[in-house]
Amino acid sequence: MMLLTSPSSSRQHSSVTAFLLQLLPLAVSSVDPLPAPTLSTDPTHEFYYEGERFALICLAATKKKIGGFRFFNQSREQIHQQAPYSLQSAWLQVTATKASAGDYTCMYFVEESGQETDSNRSLPLSIKVQAAPVAPTLSLDPQQQVYSPGSSVKLLCSIPSAAAFVKEIQYYGDIGVAVSIPVADIRNYSYDLSITGQEVSGSYSCAYFVIQSARPVRSERSPWINVSVKNSSALEAQD
Repeated sequence: MMLLTSPSSSRQHSSVTAFLLQLLPLAVSSVDPLPAPTLSTDPTHEFYYEGERFALICLAATKKKIGGFRFFNQSREQIHQQAPYSLQSAWLQVTATKASAGDYTCMYFVEESGQETDSNRSLPLSIKVQAAPVAPTLSLDPQQQVYSPGSSVKLLCSIPSAAAFVKEIQYYGDIGVAVSIPVADIRNYSYDLSITGQEVSGSYSCAYFVIQSARPVRSERSPWINVSVKNSSALEAQD
């Protein structure tokens, strides 16, 4: 017995077949998008003071082998790429400034069969920055244009009256000197700098730490002041 089909039924069958053939290439070539990573900070604070350092941490949401990570600012501009990189998370160290405030995102990518597949971007993470405590002033006692080897000079760090609960004073030198001194809520502190020779010539600055927002926060640094030391050849000529 011969099964007959109507012309309209044949046309309908052909249309369905053509439609399925159109979908087939899409089904074969489509790639499931990689899930978005999670962006966080360490340490995590509601806001950061200028000069504080923190890390942006991008954590991938896949068990596939990672090819690398990218970080973006609020203008959607790439600010850092870590690649090649195979770990499941990447860190970007940031120093808080007024310019660093804003929203950040990140993404990761994997490489398979020579092709790179990007993840979706993370949800935006907002970074807020506040001004650091006001800088102290640094002065010399005695105040001289040039100091002789064998003498000493006091570096007097004067803290603004508005600063409360001062816990530490730090001195800095452009020759690599860095001295931290624990204190107990004082207004002035002097550090005796021994003038041993030309090696202590240079610029110096100071800052203080206060407890704010339940953590130690460093002030802005004082303006740099210069300590000049007579060289030994000049002293020998005078003798």
